[in-house]
Amino acid sequence: MEVTKGDNGILNGTKTRFPNEFARHKTLDLIGDLTLVGHPIKGHILAARSGHRANIELAKKIKAYWEKQRIKMKYQETRTDGFLLDINAIKKIMSHRYPFLLVDRIIDLIPGVRVTGVKNVTVNEPFFQGHFPERPVMPGVLLIEAMAQVGGILMLDADTETEGKLIFFMGIDKAKFRKPVGPGDQVRFELEIIKRRNTLYRMAGKGFVSGDLVVEAELTAMIVEENQGGGTPDAG
Repeated sequence: MEVTKGDNGILNGTKTRFPNEFARHKTLDLIGDLTLVGHPIKGHILAARSGHRANIELAKKIKAYWEKQRIKMKYQETRTDGFLLDINAIKKIMSHRYPFLLVDRIIDLIPGVRVTGVKNVTVNEPFFQGHFPERPVMPGVLLIEAMAQVGGILMLDADTETEGKLIFFMGIDKAKFRKPVGPGDQVRFELEIIKRRNTLYRMAGKGFVSGDLVVEAELTAMIVEENQGGGTPDAG
């Protein structure tokens, strides 16, 4: 069938049923695309010449924000300004305790995409007694451990029940230590997922002190049941 442009500007001169039929079509497209969020939206949405690609990107951003808020409502009891989860919320998620809980706060999280968390380093850290008494330096292996614990939060979603779950770290690659970390430093860890297959995750992480890169690595980890035997020893 030959397709031509009609006198009314429409292919084959097809007549519209409504004067604003094209606007109605775009509105229906937008409504359909936003159902991908999976939750009702209470809001006023304005769109100018939008298409499916833009609509779907908007849906992804709304869904990511909603998932973040669900996690916050699930674990965070008190109000927070400028960050997502405090230490009490983190302790509900993670099984680590003193002296091996090495993340103090989660600043931001997009589940399954990226996370930002911090470790406040104080002179009272037990490892400084031997590393080194006269020149306190946080061991590189513990910087990687702290990064791994922040990465464990990244593997979380609002529907995951953390009770009875452990995160086993299976690989550490491309680890580099750029600058020493000592008492008084706050290490800001930023990680993003670069690959995922079922419960297996691969993440790229970096740690910064006052904007300077101090550590970086790629980590591979898996979520397992706490009573699951065997496997790779937990590095996180």
